[in-house]
This record gives sequence, structure tokens and C-alpha cells, in this order.
Amino acid sequence: MRKYQYKSINYAINSTFRKIFNTRSQETVDVCLEMFGCLQAERTIVIRKRKFLNKFSVIHNALRRVFVAKTELESCCTDV
Repeated sequence: MRKYQYKSINYAINSTFRKIFNTRSQETVDVCLEMFGCLQAERTIVIRKRKFLNKFSVIHNALRRVFVAKTELESCCTDV
């Protein structure tokens, strides 16, 4: 994502918290975000991307092992 997209998402999140808590103070919004465990868009996307890539690598490794086993089985059977 581009920097302006992150800023846009963060603006929406901050505006929502400003509306909920009826404040204009960014410090108050930051405290509320921290108390509710809401991370900034950049951090949330990095965490989710890392989680996806970890799952993907596990699946990829499993599929690769199946493919290698299938290839070995086929080559083994053609030798006999």
C-alpha cells in the first residue's frame, strides 16, 4: 500500500474514535486506541501480512513435499 492509503485509513480510525469519545484531542484518541488495542493501519497490515505469509509458507512446504514424493514414486515405478 502507498503512504497516502495508510494515512487515509488512519484518518478514518482516528475520526471514528474522536466521534465516539467526543474529543478533538489526538492525545485522547491515542490513549483510547491503546486502551482498546487498536493499532495504526501500518502495524495491523504488517502483522496480518506476516501471519498470511507464515501460513502460506507452511502450505507451500507441504505441497512441495507431496509433489516431490509423487515424482519419486513415479520415477520408482517406471524403473521396475
